[in-house]
Amino acid sequence: MAEGPDPVVADLEQEVTCGICHDRYQEPKLLPCCHYYCKQCILTLSSRFQPNQSFPCPDCREPTLLPDNNPDRLPTAFFINRMKALHSRMEKAHGKLETTCEMCSGGKATAFCRQCVSFICDDCVKSHKMKVFAGHAISTLDELKQGGVKELTFESPSPPKCEDHEELKKIFCFDCNKLICRDCIVIEHAGHNYEFVKKAVPATRKKLTEHLSPLKNLLPDLSTAVNQVKGIKQKIQAQKELTERQVNAKFQELHDILDRCKVRVLRESSALADSKMEKLAAQEKGLDLSLGTAQSLIDFVERTLENASDEELITMQEQVVSRIDAEVVKRGKEAANPDPVEKDDFGVEVFVCEDLKKLCENNVVFYPSVRGDGVKMAEVDKCANLNVYISSKQGKPQAVLKSLVDQSTQQLQAVPVRGGVYSVEYTPRVRGQHHLLISVDDQPIPGSPFSVFVKIPPTKLDKPVRVIRGINNPQYMVFNSSEELIVTDYSGDVFVFDKKGERIRSISKSKHEFGGISGVAVDKKDNIYVCDSGKHCVYKFNKRGDLLKRFGTKGSGPKELNWPRGIAVAGDQVFVCDRANHRVQVLTTELEPVKQIGSKGSGNGHFNLPQDVAVDNEQMVYVIDYYNNRVQVLTMDGRFIRSIGKKGNGQGDLSRPFGVCVTGFVYVIDDGNRRVSVFTKDGQFVTSFGNGHITDLYGVAVDSDGFVYVRSHESVVIF
Repeated sequence: MAEGPDPVVADLEQEVTCGICHDRYQEPKLLPCCHYYCKQCILTLSSRFQPNQSFPCPDCREPTLLPDNNPDRLPTAFFINRMKALHSRMEKAHGKLETTCEMCSGGKATAFCRQCVSFICDDCVKSHKMKVFAGHAISTLDELKQGGVKELTFESPSPPKCEDHEELKKIFCFDCNKLICRDCIVIEHAGHNYEFVKKAVPATRKKLTEHLSPLKNLLPDLSTAVNQVKGIKQKIQAQKELTERQVNAKFQELHDILDRCKVRVLRESSALADSKMEKLAAQEKGLDLSLGTAQSLIDFVERTLENASDEELITMQEQVVSRIDAEVVKRGKEAANPDPVEKDDFGVEVFVCEDLKKLCENNVVFYPSVRGDGVKMAEVDKCANLNVYISSKQGKPQAVLKSLVDQSTQQLQAVPVRGGVYSVEYTPRVRGQHHLLISVDDQPIPGSPFSVFVKIPPTKLDKPVRVIRGINNPQYMVFNSSEELIVTDYSGDVFVFDKKGERIRSISKSKHEFGGISGVAVDKKDNIYVCDSGKHCVYKFNKRGDLLKRFGTKGSGPKELNWPRGIAVAGDQVFVCDRANHRVQVLTTELEPVKQIGSKGSGNGHFNLPQDVAVDNEQMVYVIDYYNNRVQVLTMDGRFIRSIGKKGNGQGDLSRPFGVCVTGFVYVIDDGNRRVSVFTKDGQFVTSFGNGHITDLYGVAVDSDGFVYVRSHESVVIF
């Protein structure tokens, strides 16, 4: 009977196999987390990441930073090299590798000397009887197989030699955490705290044992936790399988119902169709007979007229005329009512499909889960609601609404609707981003916390909430994708503020010699486009403020501008209000001219000093037509759609409008009336605000939380 693999050898085989390359360790290195791998494997693993970036340990996922990107700086896992040597000797002892004498390099090894730590041949066994080898323990290969690892255990290796002094490193410097020799004490480590290794090791062993004890004490708890997790996994797997069976059974039941319904509907449909076909066949047969009779009589009369003699014709006229008149009367009734006796009136398929669609979309709910508009969107001072679905084994849900704007919270009530369904209602008081936290049995349900955006209707924008100061002559403003506010100062720089109103960077006037900047816009890459009214040009900067390109000189030609003001970017197109040329110029994002829209006038599609421009998410262009006291809405190619506002000071009227911003509403700076007027996109007046709080108006912008930013004199006022 063949011998099976020796368990000791098998265990050692696993110990000396790298967990990455699955081969014998080559130059094993120790990571800070105390896991070890081949040096080359560590280098290969770290190369997948950026230099000086930590990489996860394959075993424990602990982040590891390779010192100077050099695995040689990691400690060597010396004990693994000893295990490799031990494994090799075990293989020799078990005859897996050819074993020759390691002392004389001659004959085949037949024994092992523990003191020499070598396999020896018969001649060397005899030599070991000499006095010089007194006390050496010799074991035959068979005895090694019986004794296993204990027979092959190595004595501790000699201390390494000092690279500088060729002395043995028998001393450990605690200050430098390294082995040193006697000469090192005098030269490099004078005054340091050091001790002989043999004397210090007992304390080290005791220290390691003491530190290991708390970790060992954690093992029962960790083991219990693992078993609990396994138990939960098993329960979830069982629940999954049960759910699959229930779902399959339910849908099989539905399938059977549908099959029976299908058979019934097809049977009824077939019977209905057969009945209709039978009536139509009878009608068709009668009509065919009438058609044939009429055609036959026509043929007879026509042949008679052609071939009969005068005498024959006069003789038979009474008979023929009587027959024709009778046929006209008889067939005329049929011809007067030619409609089919039945119609193709079937409507079953659409009804069934819509019903099934409703069933699939609305009647299958997993728990725990949440449904309802209130889980995504809400409005200030307006009740929002949602439903929470849980199993019958779970307790009542708990819900909390937290504002990320002012950190206020609301404890919400969950009201039972029916078994496993609870209704949650809330009325937010603060606009902006909120977190909706829903938990069951003190555990958050999947998806919690839910991100809820609370908007504020323009009708509630009555008073300023904050003011940004420190700008000499602010003009227009825009938000980039990072929610940073970019403001142009006509007599100064382009300033960038965070949402708290703190200035974080700027594009300097002195560096770029601005003549008087006004309009500002950003593209999807957060490049910044600025109109310089004083120098009749447009600049393109990157987000950091580096100048990328410039377009325009003063004039009225295709590549010229005259006092440009507002600017907007939509996709790969840039819209510039070429104010004194009474037109809107369209450029590429590389500032190459595409076309011009409009000319001076008061008709639709004509402008009188276009002041600002915005583009909504439906690709509609909104242009402030300053002296015509209106906002013109155009398509991207310049086709007129509608006009918003007219000259006046009543609700919905405008007087010298300056700026425009479009979100879900159209916000218009109504400077002549000292207010911001708000319209729907189709031009219906909604409200106005700011009167009495703002003067000398210009630009307007709206952030993602619904706050409206308005230029007022030397500041930006936030509503």
